[in-house]
Amino acid sequence: MAGIGFELRRLRQQETISALASAFGHAAVVAAGPWLFTILSLGVVTLIVEPVVGLDALAGFRIIVIYAFAVSLVLTAPVGIVATRLMADALWLKRIDEVRPLLIGAYGAALAAALPGAALVALVFGLPSTTALSLVAMTATVALIWVALSFCGAVRDYRGVTVSFLAGLVVSLLLAIGAALAGLGPEGMAAGFLAGLVLVLVGLTSRVLATFPAPVADPLAGCRAMLDGLKRYRLLAIGALAGTTAVWVDKWVFWFSPVGERVDSGLIHAPLYDSAMFISSLFIIPSLAQFVMRLETDFFDRYQNYYGTIQAHGTLAQIEASRQRLKATTLDHLVLITAAQVGISAVLVLAAPAIIDFLNLQFRQIAILRYGALGSVFQFVFIAATSILLFFDRRRTFIALQLMFLGLNLGLSLATVAVGEDTYGIGYFLACALSGFTAYILADRTFRNLNYLTFIGNNPSVKAATSTPRRRPPGLPGMLAEVVRALTSQAPRS
Repeated sequence: MAGIGFELRRLRQQETISALASAFGHAAVVAAGPWLFTILSLGVVTLIVEPVVGLDALAGFRIIVIYAFAVSLVLTAPVGIVATRLMADALWLKRIDEVRPLLIGAYGAALAAALPGAALVALVFGLPSTTALSLVAMTATVALIWVALSFCGAVRDYRGVTVSFLAGLVVSLLLAIGAALAGLGPEGMAAGFLAGLVLVLVGLTSRVLATFPAPVADPLAGCRAMLDGLKRYRLLAIGALAGTTAVWVDKWVFWFSPVGERVDSGLIHAPLYDSAMFISSLFIIPSLAQFVMRLETDFFDRYQNYYGTIQAHGTLAQIEASRQRLKATTLDHLVLITAAQVGISAVLVLAAPAIIDFLNLQFRQIAILRYGALGSVFQFVFIAATSILLFFDRRRTFIALQLMFLGLNLGLSLATVAVGEDTYGIGYFLACALSGFTAYILADRTFRNLNYLTFIGNNPSVKAATSTPRRRPPGLPGMLAEVVRALTSQAPRS
């Protein structure tokens, strides 16, 4: 997609330390802006206000933020991925005037998904009215931020995107800390935090509108496009829902286990497990940022070269040479970034006691932090490999992998809860390891079979000629069986 990728490429070509650092920082914001925003803000607020307001009030504030981000991410993931695909289609067809209506439609779909979810959480836990209002308002705002960030991939103003997050972070910190010092309680802190999130949303939205200034002739056109897109790309939507659920499901298992704790508002969490896992997840962001830089620059250049060779009616030898360059470049970069992530995780494993002590956590969490650090290596591989699969329209493989990760993380986390505290974190680690290994193998096979997939396997005209009109799409067992066949079958020669 045009936008951030061109700007990252321009910065990398300058080959100066400041330019490379800027490219890395902007890629980190695009890859995990809300993630960084949440962890950094919660960390700073905790360090400053804990001695003043105490652990109970701080826990009440943090749990509102955690629930808002969890609910919004899971429920709006299908909207975000489908909106991204529709926007990519519009840009490819040079229908720039469709972007603004699509943004409106995506915002409407995100609110339609997130608001009932947040209201249901408030109802199930019987939250007080002020806490429920804070949760619903924050969930709706963060849901719109997730969607806006997916559109920002096509925005050239990377500085504006980064500045929006930084400005919102500063406002959230100042107002949340001010509310705590003024004795306004968890709800007051949440309101201050929400103000910063609103600033982020306004900033991101303004960047998209400035990049695509075409007026909106039909405000409902985007809503109709989103409804049609959710039907047409339902496999993408289901895969995104399964993938984001998988990221949170191990936390939910521990929340409802004997180690779960209930705060004054009625919400539950598991600080013994959550804190260590959130810390370990923070260390995956450098690898994600590096992956975004490579994806939007070197990979995309090779990707365009491969399909450009086909469109230019290149010979089989030329097409095969382009395929081999694309495969070598992509997988080599993936291996190098993974190696760097191994080094980061090794440092985290070795420094776990010092980190736990510095953050005033319990030494019982050292093992959980270490398993989380090891799992982050394979989770990065899983995210990278499944993202690559989508570039080649392997939608069924994508959803099957996401469902596999969800099932493994759920089942293994339940097993570790049943076994006891000594195994906490092992379930997440094993789920990431098995899923990441499988995703890498399927990505490698996709590159090996790319010529076959391009001309036959994913060719719409071939599918239409060989399929029967009454054939039903395979269900979950069929999609999982497809992954098994891909792992065990002999790859056809390109």
